[in-house]
Amino acid sequence: MSGESRKEIEKTELLVQVARLYYEHNFSQNDIAKKVDLSRPYISKLLNEARRRGIVKIEINDPIMTESRMERSIRKYFGLDRVIIVPKVQEVGALRQVGEAAARYLDSIIRSGDVIGFSWGETVYECVKALSRREDLQDIVAVQMCGGVSNVKKNVYVSEITKVFSEMLNSAGYMLPFPAIVDNEKSKGVIEKEHTMQEVLRHAKQVNIAIMTMGRFGNQCALARAGYLKPEEIEQLTQKGAVGDICTHIIDRNGELCDLSLDERTIAVPYHEIRRIETRIGVAIGDSKVESILGALRGHMVNVFITNEMTAEAIKEACQDIFE
Repeated sequence: MSGESRKEIEKTELLVQVARLYYEHNFSQNDIAKKVDLSRPYISKLLNEARRRGIVKIEINDPIMTESRMERSIRKYFGLDRVIIVPKVQEVGALRQVGEAAARYLDSIIRSGDVIGFSWGETVYECVKALSRREDLQDIVAVQMCGGVSNVKKNVYVSEITKVFSEMLNSAGYMLPFPAIVDNEKSKGVIEKEHTMQEVLRHAKQVNIAIMTMGRFGNQCALARAGYLKPEEIEQLTQKGAVGDICTHIIDRNGELCDLSLDERTIAVPYHEIRRIETRIGVAIGDSKVESILGALRGHMVNVFITNEMTAEAIKEACQDIFE
């Protein structure tokens, strides 16, 4: 046995030991730290890893779909199927918390044969990174629904998202290796005739679960930083009411396309087709995304919404009618 294999076995043994002490024998994290001679923060990290690997699976049986007053208010106001608002935990980053909540929801609904569509970005990456490994699923397909961006300092995780889906769900993965926005309709027409594009779009038409984030709009948005939108275009779109994007489609406050000519140059699953997907999970946090979130909700682009308490409070401030 190689040293690498031995090390992996020892790590798995430690994960199982720590998980048993915590979940089966009710040891506190401090007590476990003393018992195995490791720090308390490292024990917390091991417990999270045990959940991500599927060593520990937590199931809460909620036959009446219990929801908070805020979750219920947002769900009813926008006619959603489900709203999940994640409470704040000091020790865990907000994005990771929301990602884990989205992963748990996705894990609860996914079935063999599902076709999962995804947008790119750190938020979606945190969601798939927290998925449990599922050996019971077969014939899963994961497909990127919008072109990517390059020339930005911040990773948008397209290849990583596809890879993690493949590893955790044993899925076939299809990336869209084209820019989010091209110079003109003619260029888009050429791309649409590419074999790769046609194959991706063929699978995209079969998507029954989509997981997407709502992007902010402005000079610092990913599309602008990548050079796909020039400053004068940002100004023009702002005047037209642009508030954000979903799958790189620029939307206004009502969730409608902000500029049809721009959308004709956008490489993505057509906007109206996204609305037809059975389960459309929108995951987003942050004050800067509130207007984009509200636009997506008003436009019925998502029917499952997952966020955190701070963002929900900001939504409440921006649209008090929801809670009257």
